[in-house]
Amino acid sequence: MAFYMNIRPIFSTIALFLFAPTVFSAADDQKPVTTGVIRSADRRFAIAAEIVSTAELRRKGLMHRTGMGENQGMLFRYTDQAPRSVWMKNTLLALDVLFLSPDGRIISILENLQPCRHDPCRIFDSAAPAMYMLEVNANYIKHHDLKIGDRLLLP
Repeated sequence: MAFYMNIRPIFSTIALFLFAPTVFSAADDQKPVTTGVIRSADRRFAIAAEIVSTAELRRKGLMHRTGMGENQGMLFRYTDQAPRSVWMKNTLLALDVLFLSPDGRIISILENLQPCRHDPCRIFDSAAPAMYMLEVNANYIKHHDLKIGDRLLLP
């Protein structure tokens, strides 16, 4: 029984990894998708993250997207650790945002950011300098009970 409990997250991760290239629609310009594992104190679960690392892709982010799967997200990758900001202009989905350190630890959290319907759109800042920003569906943080210090492990 203990053996099964220890390998179950691995099978979930492998299964999600095998299907990760198809988790976003073809209209999404076929950006790279990777499967990461979020590890909290007592749990692990997989998330398929679309990687964006250019200024142009970061500017566009999840704008105009009409949906995103339950265990999907968009990971913004930067070359340095600095204060990060996000806004919801032209974003049709409510989002949770995790700001991550260079080693993938959650250092700041923004929950349930609502789409901005009218200018000017509010800018939301990280509470600490971050190297990565992960956007997921609203209530993801609450549903998975994520906390500061939990970690995203990427391949």
